[in-house]
Amino acid sequence: MTTTIAIDRRTVTRLSLPQKVRGRYRAIKTTVAAILLTLFFATPWLRWDRGAHLPDQAVLFDLSGRRLFIFGLEFWPQDLPIAVGALILGAFGLFYATTLAGRVWCGFTCPQTVWTDLFYGVDRLCERLVGRGSIKSKVLRNVIWIAVAVLTGFGFAAYFNDAITFPIALVTGAAPIGAYVTIGVLTLTTWLLAGYARERVCLHMCPWPRFQAALLDRDSLVVTYQKWRGEPRGKKKAPIRTDLLGLSSLVREAAAFDDGRGDCIDCYRCVSVCPTGVDIREGLQMGCIGCGLCIDACDEIMTKVDRPKGLIRFDVEGSETRRGIKQPGLNLLRPKSILYALLCLLALGGMAYGITSMDNVMVEVEPQRNPPFIQLSDGAVRNDYTLRLAHRLGAFDGVRISSSGIPGAVLRLGSTDDAGMPHIDATVGETRQISDRLFVVVPAGQIPAGRAAFRIIFSDPLSGTELATVDTYFWGPDQ
Repeated sequence: MTTTIAIDRRTVTRLSLPQKVRGRYRAIKTTVAAILLTLFFATPWLRWDRGAHLPDQAVLFDLSGRRLFIFGLEFWPQDLPIAVGALILGAFGLFYATTLAGRVWCGFTCPQTVWTDLFYGVDRLCERLVGRGSIKSKVLRNVIWIAVAVLTGFGFAAYFNDAITFPIALVTGAAPIGAYVTIGVLTLTTWLLAGYARERVCLHMCPWPRFQAALLDRDSLVVTYQKWRGEPRGKKKAPIRTDLLGLSSLVREAAAFDDGRGDCIDCYRCVSVCPTGVDIREGLQMGCIGCGLCIDACDEIMTKVDRPKGLIRFDVEGSETRRGIKQPGLNLLRPKSILYALLCLLALGGMAYGITSMDNVMVEVEPQRNPPFIQLSDGAVRNDYTLRLAHRLGAFDGVRISSSGIPGAVLRLGSTDDAGMPHIDATVGETRQISDRLFVVVPAGQIPAGRAAFRIIFSDPLSGTELATVDTYFWGPDQ
């Protein structure tokens, strides 16, 4: 497959596989991709001892139990504000990075970029093994593509299942139907997007390039072509323009630009290595993902023609007016970047507060209002409550339930036939939760008139430590 690109009234036919390049940004890109891929595939296999009856997978989305395990932390649906904080942190972190250095997220850490880069590596491997353009190369390439896509689907599904037993469950058909659907969908989308769509995702499908213009400012570092150095373009053998020979700035301003070539020898190496086929010499474009590969390619050429590096580099827009060889650094102290940094810290602080203040025991006690009370044959009055208790403590076998606020009140669970007691000891069990009916009976002579404030207390039966309290009410007949 080839792509035709019209550039500067010339037509260049570029293979869908960008040329290989070595350099600083290529090394960073490869290292970051290797780290991210290793984290994605290896994380489900990490173990974390949480005690008996609990999964030992370090990171696990337990959909059936409606909980998320991340190492020593356990999150419930009630902890949704922490997830919202994580999303806010991710959003403002992306805004912050874009404000500082353009689309570095797209160029180095975006999943589409990482997997496409992986598939490019597969393409180059196949070309080395069986040659370019042969039927064998195409067959081998697609086989490896599909294998990688299947592994990607499996790696994602492993976050929702026990990774160690998951492969056997898939082969024997014991895995849930959702696992097969997830792997199938991820396999198909990975194969299509990373194998065939590739740069089309960045150019046409991804909305982020449309947003980045609102985040960039005159101090943002983006990939730029130093036109003052490079123009006019010419062949390597053409004489170099006089204003590039180290003369003073006054002489450079006065020198004619048509008495030789600039540093750019018009080799199109920057275009041939670009994953999206952008010619950065035409200025900052929506298709540039800020990966810096064109910088590596151009520096390589500049070294060969004995010219200074940095003809293409990370620089601020409008660097044409400064005309300096030295590459600028990040400007962290400006209003927009400071604002986004503070918002990131605020979101991170909110997440930290939410995590440290999570309740380890969650209790819901809901009064039953139909009828609000029941008059017993001995004159006592009973109120019924729906009790739901769940905990995320490592060792916690039982809980003591007692009450305060109404003298003489006795309690009983609906699942037992025990007589009412001032307090009851309930077994939590392996599920780490209780869902039962709670009966509260007040004897005759101590029944409150109408609605009375009432508190139910949950504590550790061994240590007596109070775990949770619920303020509710008790209904008695109007007197």
